[in-house]
Amino acid sequence: MVDIPGTLAVLSQAIGIVKDLREVEKGLSEGEIKARMAEMYSSLADVKMALADTQEELRAKDQEIDRLRSAFATKEKTVKERGFSLLTFEDGEPKGEPFCPVCEQKAGRYFHLSMMTGKFKCPNCKAEYGDAPVHVWERY
Repeated sequence: MVDIPGTLAVLSQAIGIVKDLREVEKGLSEGEIKARMAEMYSSLADVKMALADTQEELRAKDQEIDRLRSAFATKEKTVKERGFSLLTFEDGEPKGEPFCPVCEQKAGRYFHLSMMTGKFKCPNCKAEYGDAPVHVWERY
């Protein structure tokens, strides 16, 4: 987790160093100025790294928000039959293979079950179901 207050504190420290250098530049020796500048560069590098971490974390959160929006949109297009969620045609009739109830309930993710060796199986969590409602995908 990114420490935003800590990042702001380091940034404030760097700004304070710059202000100090501006105010007392003439009273400092060249070595003291170089030491203060090195301190400032280090602080600014810490800020840059923290901001990069923050940007990456925000990007990950945006991706999760997009995934959740998609999941909610999918849920709105489903109907329940015998405990399974299925997509629907425009008239509300179910279509295709059902979604895995385990993945839907535990993770809010939608994976269609597949028929494997006489049983329906989730390609994600590997849960098996002996019987599940199946409907056509297209109407002609």
